[in-house]
Amino acid sequence: MRFLGKKTVILVVAVFTILLLAGSFAHGKIQFAFIDRVVTTILSPFEYAFSTVGMSLRQITTATGEIFTVYRENQALKAEVDNYRQNNLDMTEIMAENDRLKVMLDYKQGTRQFDFVTAMVVARDPGTWTSVIIINKGTNDGVTKDMPVVTPKGLVGTVIQSYPTTAKIQLILDPRSAVGALNQRSDSRVAGIVEGNGTNHNAPRLVNLARDADIVPGDTVVTSGFGGIYPKGLAVGEVLDVVNDEGGLLKYAVLKPAVDFDKLEEVFVIIHSREPIPTLPPQVKSATDQNTPSKQAGGTGTKGVTVP
Repeated sequence: MRFLGKKTVILVVAVFTILLLAGSFAHGKIQFAFIDRVVTTILSPFEYAFSTVGMSLRQITTATGEIFTVYRENQALKAEVDNYRQNNLDMTEIMAENDRLKVMLDYKQGTRQFDFVTAMVVARDPGTWTSVIIINKGTNDGVTKDMPVVTPKGLVGTVIQSYPTTAKIQLILDPRSAVGALNQRSDSRVAGIVEGNGTNHNAPRLVNLARDADIVPGDTVVTSGFGGIYPKGLAVGEVLDVVNDEGGLLKYAVLKPAVDFDKLEEVFVIIHSREPIPTLPPQVKSATDQNTPSKQAGGTGTKGVTVP
């Protein structure tokens, strides 16, 4: 019914329009102004509606295009920001590496008595009871077993296995490690052996110290050079505490390592040393050594002499 009503209205408008046009032609041109006003009055709502709809469609189309343009620009800006962020990370990493390498270069230039091979740490032994790292240099670069490994801050450990392009380094934190060392303080010079601490991984101990040995917290411990593996004078660590062994004549010192092993990235392997190696007659022993088994001042499985 509604559809038929609309058709009726349209038909009436059409008929009325035709009659008006016919009347205009019958009476001459004087009536065209009146007809024009009538037609304009009738058709103007429809023209306004069509114009509004067309404008809305154009606005919707323009807005849709602008949305897609903004989306593409946003994606491009995100990619650019990600690129800048990655470049910033790369630059930060390069600057950090440059700072480390500068320190290593200064150390290398200041220790002309050593010939070094610079290596990067590429892996760590996941074992709980061992402290071993792997470096990216091996026999092809002159790295062989029992060579000491250092950083500008101090002693790292020794080479225990070497392959053509890699090598295993036993850290001084390893309980199986043993390093001849002494108190650097001039009025002390107490000697002992630095070994890894199985109960506190990051705190090696200077052991085989007489109960009355002159060593106190704050003292610096360096390599003694005895044993033929580690050159004399390499920093090992700082004394944190001194503990008396229960029921014995000895005591030991707990050390803070000179090297931050959690941040170890590059190391030096000393492939040759022009420093004279100090020796000690095998028969020279302290009174305390008569009651305790001696430990060799070197790496695991290497020869050495007893440290008093």
